[in-house]
Amino acid sequence: MRALAVVTSSLFEMIDDHDKHLIVIDDLKIPLAFVEGSKPDFDGHSDQCADLVLVTKSSFSLNYRDLGIIEMAWNRLKSVEEHTYYPIGSDFSGYVEAVGKNVTSLKIGDLVIADCFFPEPKNGVMPGIPSNHSSREFEIYHHAKLLKVPSNITDYEAGTLSIGTQTATSMVRKGEIKKGENVLVTSITSNTSFFLLNNLWDKDCNVYGLSYSGENIDAVKNHFPFIKEVYSIKENNIPQDIMFDVVLDAFSDTYLEGLIQKLNSNARYVTCGIFNQSNDKITSVKPINLSMLIANLMMKNVSFIGNCLGSTQDLIDGLDQYKNHKMVIDKIFTEEDSLSDFITKSYNLNSNKFGKVVYQYTNDL
Repeated sequence: MRALAVVTSSLFEMIDDHDKHLIVIDDLKIPLAFVEGSKPDFDGHSDQCADLVLVTKSSFSLNYRDLGIIEMAWNRLKSVEEHTYYPIGSDFSGYVEAVGKNVTSLKIGDLVIADCFFPEPKNGVMPGIPSNHSSREFEIYHHAKLLKVPSNITDYEAGTLSIGTQTATSMVRKGEIKKGENVLVTSITSNTSFFLLNNLWDKDCNVYGLSYSGENIDAVKNHFPFIKEVYSIKENNIPQDIMFDVVLDAFSDTYLEGLIQKLNSNARYVTCGIFNQSNDKITSVKPINLSMLIANLMMKNVSFIGNCLGSTQDLIDGLDQYKNHKMVIDKIFTEEDSLSDFITKSYNLNSNKFGKVVYQYTNDL
């Protein structure tokens, strides 16, 4: 069984260059590698596995949140001398290999992805992302944490979809976008924003974008032709006469403070994350005047809405969008490609990524 993992230094030295990479997070150089492990035992007739499902992974992808998990894992492993590792990965697709005796919602051969429903538990199962180790080639899940993928979505596409689709659909729902309103999507070239834009194709509203890097703006406008204009943080070029009713923001610590003056009365500001997630970035953040920030929001009756993941229905509705508009896939990697190339492209270290990056395993049921 393969898995992508944070590994100890001693194990890193034993692995072939093709299958390892040193990722830099702030001042840390963290060893990642593909490792081999044991396939988990699974007895579908046992009481212990009655509600569980064994999944053979077809593909997986890395998200921004995985950087924090990588750093956390390395802080635990960096002083360990033995050969050990911590598997990573958030999004995956896979085929059901075996089911427990109580499972009726899924059958062997179904293509599934994670259902990261949040915040309420379901079927006695805790909400949230079901695994921080989803690059594992085989993994066992409670059936409530899995959703069968519609037939119009391929297995490699499915490996990029769970978290982004569930989050974006929930954000758009909470934004309560009305006909003719001005909607701003920040970090317009980020993966999260691609998921948001995919939810806005059929909305009768005016969609604008905001970019921090200024890269790939023309490509985004070509792929999403309904975008009216993309503005730049660095150029501070949002026209004076344009105000926004809804902001859909992946990185509130980057954009919120500067956008308050561009919000209409009764605007909805929906955000799902922060940019500064590593320890060094968090401690180096410039302080803001929280009282002034809140006062400005109150004076305009702005609703600041935090969003973490979404409901099962959000995921179902979001997947339905891909019947007409596919998620943007930049590249599919396989075992023939080096791990360094996969990590470099996943985290856009060469500033040339456009869309999701996915790693596809070659095993079949």
